[in-house]
Amino acid sequence: MLKSLPRVLLATCLALSAAGALSAAIPPTSATDWPAATELGDYVLAVQLSGDDAGNTALSTLLQAARTAKLASDPQWLRLLHYKTGRLGGISSQIDAQYFFMSDKGKQDPQAELDATLAAFFSNTAKPPLRLTPYCRFVARRYWLEEQLGELAELLPQRSCPEFETYANYLDAASLTLIFPTAHPNSPSSAFGHTLLRIDKENQRPESRLLNMSINFAAEIPQDVSSAAYAINGLNGGFPGKFKMLPYHMKLREYGQIENRDTWEYPLTLDKPSVDLVLRHAYELLISHFDYYFFSENCSYHLLSLLEVATPSEPLTDDFGLWTIPVDTIRLLRERGLADEGRFTPSSIRLLRAKRDAMNDEDRGLALQALENDLPSIDAALSQLSDERQVGVLDLLSDYERYERLKSDPSAQGSNTRERAILSRRSKLGIQTEAAAITTPEFAPDTGHGTSRVSLQYSTSKKGSDIAELQLRPAYHDFRDPSAAFDGKAAIQMGLIGLARDLEQDKFFLRRFTLLSIQSIEPRGEFFKPVSWHTNVEWLRPEYKAHHEFTFNVGGGAAFQSGNNRPVVFFFGEGDLVDAPARDNRQQLRLGASIGTHWEPVNGLRFGAEWNYRQEVGGGYYESIAELWAGFAITPQLSLNLDTELVKTAELNTDTRATLGIRAYF
Repeated sequence: MLKSLPRVLLATCLALSAAGALSAAIPPTSATDWPAATELGDYVLAVQLSGDDAGNTALSTLLQAARTAKLASDPQWLRLLHYKTGRLGGISSQIDAQYFFMSDKGKQDPQAELDATLAAFFSNTAKPPLRLTPYCRFVARRYWLEEQLGELAELLPQRSCPEFETYANYLDAASLTLIFPTAHPNSPSSAFGHTLLRIDKENQRPESRLLNMSINFAAEIPQDVSSAAYAINGLNGGFPGKFKMLPYHMKLREYGQIENRDTWEYPLTLDKPSVDLVLRHAYELLISHFDYYFFSENCSYHLLSLLEVATPSEPLTDDFGLWTIPVDTIRLLRERGLADEGRFTPSSIRLLRAKRDAMNDEDRGLALQALENDLPSIDAALSQLSDERQVGVLDLLSDYERYERLKSDPSAQGSNTRERAILSRRSKLGIQTEAAAITTPEFAPDTGHGTSRVSLQYSTSKKGSDIAELQLRPAYHDFRDPSAAFDGKAAIQMGLIGLARDLEQDKFFLRRFTLLSIQSIEPRGEFFKPVSWHTNVEWLRPEYKAHHEFTFNVGGGAAFQSGNNRPVVFFFGEGDLVDAPARDNRQQLRLGASIGTHWEPVNGLRFGAEWNYRQEVGGGYYESIAELWAGFAITPQLSLNLDTELVKTAELNTDTRATLGIRAYF
């Protein structure tokens, strides 16, 4: 597929992410008139010289008209250059590639950049890194300025831009579709989901859309980066974030077949001129980069910054500050009428499970035997089945082998020896089968609860004080929240803070701060055997302790479920690194285990039971906590929670505590 793309698309859409390294310094200029200055790349000098020339020049006329119309403060110009006003005042572009700007002051000065851009359009000199003239490189800026300048735009040079025309003709865009691969806790950069754009043509059949191009924004992360460097650079903008274009089927394969993520498609309601404007601006951005922040300026934030050039009077990114959750950006587009309802596309693992579940026990057992041994091991038993049942077994085997191959090597092409043997046997039967029936989830991702939460809870115990606690959680979801539109097997919380008041002693204290908590409880079965795991980084003062402890917890184990809508049972081996300043033995390693179950008999009503045990290594401290809880969704954005605990520690005889809380989401 890639070899069939026009050369300009390969160069522009795939290779340009590294083009910044080609940028060269502008040579010194000795120009004495503005046309010469533009050819030497000194557009600021060209602006100065144009006003010094006798009479009105083309450039000076355009500059005066643009200033009179105050185009540099127009919302559309500010969107095209990605300018933002800082919290302490001042304006700066979020683009961090200097070669994106025609003025050396352009990153902070919209007027200087507009003046230099008009001057640059007169230059016939190609500039690195693309070796295009500014006239052909910054097509979105040029189209918009020509529209605003009206008849005066005829003073600009009239040139052809074959590279851009090839790009636009190949895309042949009629509409855009927002793609949302769902949250994936095993991928840190996509733990909250991801968004990208697909470029659609007129009157396409759904299956042909796989061949369309997609626009994706992501961090460029070195393959050999350490976990510590990954976290530090991801949090403080240490990785460059870049727009790229790739065939959509490649991205869908990555998410749906390799990462086991369902996808949702949201057709955007932009008209054709708006679509064209977005794609012109995407052409400009392919050679640029932004500092990438996992929680704020991430994939979904900058996809909005691309789209909002088509909605200058209705800013989109202003709704996001310290964090940007992908599903919240979809919710915003839906609320603004910019996106239609979502359409569901199942992942490969969901399709495999549907085929497996449609088979009877005998056929499923044969498929499992073949996977554990080889196809010849079931030859005799398989031959006894009807042709239709043989096809069912062989199709499941073929799909499973392909899934495992791509999972271990995403770039693998063709088929392996086991697949070829299965396909050869399958071809002799010559029966066409229908795809397994897939039920679309009842709730689309944008219909779930808000990803931020505020909660108020009251707790009482037999031996301790009554406590009222106010919590704020920026993101995202835990198992006790309403599950509609969320993965019931994963939970991620970030930045939760709890301020409590001891009602008996009449004093306030910081009860908890959870930096990050991730839980993945994926049931194992005959065909798929995922590892369940969790981690928690928290500063906490429980009711049964008189001091705070900092805990870094990791756990690994397994989960099981006998069928859909049945309880999920899980167990973990646990390890805690604890810093307890109030203890003689301040730093501790505690090991233990936990076991629990979650069950949602009907949508909106969830139950759980868990038991956790920890024992200090080389010391006498231990704790045992048994817990029962229930959560009830009053509305999609409001829930009621009840929790009871039975606690026993080395310092505390058995105590019980009951907690009632209400949670509101936004």
